[in-house]
Amino acid sequence: MTSIFPSGTPVPVPAAVDWFKACGLPQHVKDAVRAQAAAVYAEGREVQLARIARANKVLATVPARGSLVVRGAV
Repeated sequence: MTSIFPSGTPVPVPAAVDWFKACGLPQHVKDAVRAQAAAVYAEGREVQLARIARANKVLATVPARGSLVVRGAV
């Protein structure tokens, strides 16, 4: 298949095109995409909380003049 664009060149897709394509998807596919995005967000949040907790452990070993521990970390 030939293309008007050189191979390997990424072509940005406008948001309106993505929206138009999504309108034609069945509802169960839309639900699956939303669930996947939510899972990726939750996983990313858990990774960040783990990093904060690990950093807090390191900071807790240092005799500090003030509080260096980030509040709200697990």
